[in-house]
Amino acid sequence: MKIAAVNFDAVFADIDKNIKQVSNYVKQASDLGIELILFPEFFTSSMGRAEAMLDVAIKSGHVERALLQLASQYHIIIGGSYILFDGKDSYNLFQLVFPDGSIFSHKKDIPTIVENCYYTYGDENNILKTPIGDIGVALCWEMNRYDSLKRLSEKVDIVLAGSCWEDLREGAPLRQYNRQFALKTPVTFAKILHVPVIHSNHCGKVTAVDFYDEKNPFTFQMVGAAQIIDESGNVIAKRSFDEGEGMVIAEISLGEGKRKPADIDFNKYWIEDMQEPYIYAWENYSSICKDYYNNVAKPYYHDKYHV
Repeated sequence: MKIAAVNFDAVFADIDKNIKQVSNYVKQASDLGIELILFPEFFTSSMGRAEAMLDVAIKSGHVERALLQLASQYHIIIGGSYILFDGKDSYNLFQLVFPDGSIFSHKKDIPTIVENCYYTYGDENNILKTPIGDIGVALCWEMNRYDSLKRLSEKVDIVLAGSCWEDLREGAPLRQYNRQFALKTPVTFAKILHVPVIHSNHCGKVTAVDFYDEKNPFTFQMVGAAQIIDESGNVIAKRSFDEGEGMVIAEISLGEGKRKPADIDFNKYWIEDMQEPYIYAWENYSSICKDYYNNVAKPYYHDKYHV
């Protein structure tokens, strides 16, 4: 299959403008003979803590219809995830939409740090059994946990992966580490799972606030670096950090190789031995964000749902 992964420059928290961008990419991909196009997680909004993010989950009801229309019109398979409130809870919902109207989905299992503000735990259905084969899905830090590999090992022919990985602020001690961490995570995932990984990411800017300093918004850059990686961990196509928005394209064979068991270390939770500040944020900052979801975001969703 001829597949494209998008380095996406989302307009922060503006669903309609981002759907318009998606439409432009889909048309461009169709003109190039691409059969499947992949957008990153949160392609309708990007991610950051800001008041505007509260409306994203409840205003995403038309996103599925838009993807279905585009898939049918341009006869192309479209993948990507977005935040959606279903009347009870909000999830990071990945959908793979086919031209015939069929949809295959996965809800990201665990929100990553600030994401806990806007949605809750999803499912462990990382395998989509589709007409083109068994497709694995791994969203951002799902690619850095051995639990994901345990679900996917010997069960998929390809992985569709999307991230919304933010760069650190100028002068931050771990800035270069963070960029390399983002760059190598999908490569490592492909190498130890022994299947190709298609990875889309964001490359735009977001202005948000921090829980510990809400009066001083700051602007940060997403790291970008969309990549297509083969089953040996070789990068076939990519956009570097400074190349900005656009597509990377490659032809990938599905189902032709013998499935191999993943190289799983059953004594570890994380694949990457992360620096201590990342572990601290996961263990401590996440709980603050969960409180925000339960006490602010979720009540807001229920109040505004169907209004």
